[in-house]
Amino acid sequence: MKKNIFIAGASGAIGSAFTQLFCKDPDVGKIVAASRKLNDFNDDKIHSIEIDYRNDETFNNLSKISYLESIDMIVIASGILHTDTINPEKSLNTVDLASMQDVFQVNTFGPFYLVKELFPLIKKSKAVKVVFLTARVGSITDNGLGGWYSYRSSKTALNMLIKNLSIELQRISKEHAVIGIHPGTVASNLSEPFLKNVKHNIFTPEESAAYMGQVIHKINPTDSGKCFDFSGKEIDP
Repeated sequence: MKKNIFIAGASGAIGSAFTQLFCKDPDVGKIVAASRKLNDFNDDKIHSIEIDYRNDETFNNLSKISYLESIDMIVIASGILHTDTINPEKSLNTVDLASMQDVFQVNTFGPFYLVKELFPLIKKSKAVKVVFLTARVGSITDNGLGGWYSYRSSKTALNMLIKNLSIELQRISKEHAVIGIHPGTVASNLSEPFLKNVKHNIFTPEESAAYMGQVIHKINPTDSGKCFDFSGKEIDP
């Protein structure tokens, strides 16, 4: 039986790359591509729906995928680091409550609530891989620079939710696996303002998705609750 995959953030750089990557996989039958605005991927495998974490009503659009009897993989590739009005904080003086709430809504609360809404479909499925894009800067152990209060802490909170969810899903089925994955530094709208100071490799979205795809393919239930980078190396919490 061919696999069914749900991708959130499908209009973003990495989400779009994931969508195209799995679209080329002959073992994949249907891809649900969720994003803030409907996209025409021009492929019969892909069913686009609108999901906006800032608009609760859009979660009702999940009723449009009620035809799915099971799901094999959920990839949460959405997230924000900055917008026209939000920038990563360099010091406590620049922390703004509304901006912090927005970052948490998009990076933490919205994605997790989406998986909660997909929970009935997960429970009908035998072995589901749930993959959240996280970030190395969300590691408390690895944090030696400080700053970026909202983004760092939104990813740290996400990592805890990943761990919690992994425990609950394995009570339902020992074959389920939930992980976080760090995509590396990717040339995208999210990272563009900060690339000039990067000294390590910068990936295209397609390169990053391909590397992460290899990691996702190899993970098994014993990896559930952990976070990895694009090379498969585990990230300290």
